[in-house]
Amino acid sequence: MPQYFGKLQTTEQPWSIIGAVESIDKTDRTIHFNCTNSALKISILAPNLIRVRMWPNPPQPGRARGHRPYNGGQEIQSQPPLSKGGQEIKLSPPLSKGGQGGGQSKLHSVTLPDEEWEIVPFEVRETAEKIEIETAQILISVKRDRPAIECFDKSGKPFATDCERAMGWRAGATAGWKRIETDEHFYGFGQRTGLLDKLSEVKTNWTTDSLDYNSLTDEMYQAIAFYIALNPDRAYGIFFNTTFWSQFDIGAETPGVLRMETRDTELDYYIIYGPELAQILATYTQLTGRMPIPPKWALGYHQCRWSYESEDVVRELAREFRDRSIPCDVIHLDIDYMRGYRVFTWSPKRFPDPAKLIADLKAAGFKVVTIVDPGVKYEPEADYEIFDRGVENDYFVRTADGKLFHGYVWPDKAVFPDFMKPEVREWWGELHKSLTDIGVAGIWNDMNEPAIAERPFGDGGEHIWFPLDTPQGPDDDRTTHAETHNLYGLMMAKACAQGLQKLRGDRSFVLTRSGFAGVQRYSSVWMGDNQSLWAHLEMSMPMLCNMGLSGVAFVGCDIGGFAGNATAELFARWMQVGMLYPLMRGHSAMSTAQHEPWVFGDRTEQICREYINLRYQLLPYIYTLFWEAATTGTPILRPLLYHFPRDRTTYHLYDQVLLGPSLMAAPVYRPGVEHRAVYLPEGTWYDWWTGECYHGPTHILAYAPLERMPLYVRGGGIIAIEPVQQFVEERAIDSLKMRIWPGSGEWTLYEDDGHSFEHEKGVWATTNYQVYFEGGKMIVEIAAREGEFAICDREVTVEVVGVGEQQFTDDGTVRRLIF
Repeated sequence: MPQYFGKLQTTEQPWSIIGAVESIDKTDRTIHFNCTNSALKISILAPNLIRVRMWPNPPQPGRARGHRPYNGGQEIQSQPPLSKGGQEIKLSPPLSKGGQGGGQSKLHSVTLPDEEWEIVPFEVRETAEKIEIETAQILISVKRDRPAIECFDKSGKPFATDCERAMGWRAGATAGWKRIETDEHFYGFGQRTGLLDKLSEVKTNWTTDSLDYNSLTDEMYQAIAFYIALNPDRAYGIFFNTTFWSQFDIGAETPGVLRMETRDTELDYYIIYGPELAQILATYTQLTGRMPIPPKWALGYHQCRWSYESEDVVRELAREFRDRSIPCDVIHLDIDYMRGYRVFTWSPKRFPDPAKLIADLKAAGFKVVTIVDPGVKYEPEADYEIFDRGVENDYFVRTADGKLFHGYVWPDKAVFPDFMKPEVREWWGELHKSLTDIGVAGIWNDMNEPAIAERPFGDGGEHIWFPLDTPQGPDDDRTTHAETHNLYGLMMAKACAQGLQKLRGDRSFVLTRSGFAGVQRYSSVWMGDNQSLWAHLEMSMPMLCNMGLSGVAFVGCDIGGFAGNATAELFARWMQVGMLYPLMRGHSAMSTAQHEPWVFGDRTEQICREYINLRYQLLPYIYTLFWEAATTGTPILRPLLYHFPRDRTTYHLYDQVLLGPSLMAAPVYRPGVEHRAVYLPEGTWYDWWTGECYHGPTHILAYAPLERMPLYVRGGGIIAIEPVQQFVEERAIDSLKMRIWPGSGEWTLYEDDGHSFEHEKGVWATTNYQVYFEGGKMIVEIAAREGEFAICDREVTVEVVGVGEQQFTDDGTVRRLIF
């Protein structure tokens, strides 16, 4: 159900541009530029990271709040002007402590505070024309007459350079303009439909319920204002640090110019130099946070539908998976498990004994994940404790005039928690106890953009949405929904994740539809309500890759499509692609045909079984990729340009993907197709199925009957494989196979118990593998196991594909194998 906030009204008011530098002040980490009509501050946070902040007026002593200064008394609207019935609505300025103006506080910040970065050395040089700041990796130059920021790498190549206009403001907005360099391409921007490269597009950051989205949709469920710009010889990233409505124009209006605009009172952004994408993402996720390692069972196959409407249906579903030997770890319960859509309740008719159901499912190897929406049913006379307690403690959002705000969602008339208040997040987290006490292992947060019904169910037919002037946050740090709207889903996910961490002894699974930069710290993300269309299958890969390039690695799309009816062929191809998704979940909507693997006939069922089996075989490899994402911010699913940034052919290649560093897939996205073109970048590549060897860069025509998704492995690739299980914890694994393809390579296997928090105390193990040629032989070196996690002696088979294999009992000691 999409949510509308009114029609944006554009303004023709000219931009006021930042004036000349009159003087500068320096500290051990900042350079403050005093300009004729504004202030500019550059903070040096790391050798490759700077923060740029510009205020239309210099901050006045005692008038700053949080980390954003007072706007000097200038009236700047904090959101796009809205209209209703053709009449423009004037919105109140943000509320703040003591009634003062200002913007976002530290409470609402998603970035690591400046003072928590280690102080790094830098040099400042002044001339009559400019001020230069140099770190160990970059040079920043600021002109005195028009303070445009120019950035250069050590070889003198420019990046993230301002246009002549540089920075400016007008009523309701601040903006910055960057030069798009020749042969520069743009990726990331969070959740985006369409192709991989976003050059010549406009991207708006405003969380929206994007039902029926397509390749041209702009606003989506997630709002992550971060992008990576790539040239063949350098790359940089920019994080636009604003929670207000914001927008990137990547050369659409003016070719060669990137505009970033926000309805905030200051311009605030970070520049991250690479030159490699891995370094950019490592720094960006250090800035905004990294994901925790999820429980290993969350990497298995998830099955969901709106809705498995009763206990009997769920039990039959579980029996089908086990009887048909199709691995599955998780069953999701959608909104119909609740009593009249009241959150934290169970339907006594449909689920009369949820504790017994969950216990029986657990005995069969299934974890249960339940959906939780933010809308709390408005029931003042019904003894609904969630509502009563929330009203009693003033936990729900109120309008500017103090009235309890309500909208219409699944439970009909509903109120909404103010997740910006710490005490509300703590309360909401504790409410999950009613679910975790009976064995629920994960929570699925939905409708948290926040979504409100497109049509009302009451109130005289008036359409209701969240007013942007609605106060939110604690009394001593109050702001408005215009500032916190994009944070609503993030803060709900945070409340959920922190609550589960307190309530459950083991790692939990959290899934969210809406979020903001930093959502990876609390939750996995799926791409919302897609459709059973070939176009949506094809669109899933660039969407998930751009999420990974935005710091969010644990992502997935609904396999088979949520809305509509998949054909057998579409479902089979989607399951092959879904095997690669970090989050592998099948899901379908009410009123659509069933979308379980066996409903499409024997041939499709066998294809689904084979690829889910392959997913489970690859879990040691995939689990290691999750560890890498948790420790370095590296994406799990990667576009080819991530590992081949000098190869221009990869810049627009959206229909092939790398799972980790070694395994490349070239899925089929069209009906009736049994061959497809595949690009193999520089190096040696091996067909996963046949072992055939190719030398890149080259294009080949791959044979791809319905049973086969083309898969390739880089020469020197090392992939750990374990025996198939029907669920992750079915039995102790006493054997492991390391498949190695001829060439030179290195890879580290990560292991822990897969479910507890002991790995945070050092109870983990890593084993490094290296392969190389020496004297006409293939040498495989296995380093001594590191870490405190104890692994029972197991049989390890090392197979050099096409050469031979050796087997040994793995006791964690050094080994050198010759092939």
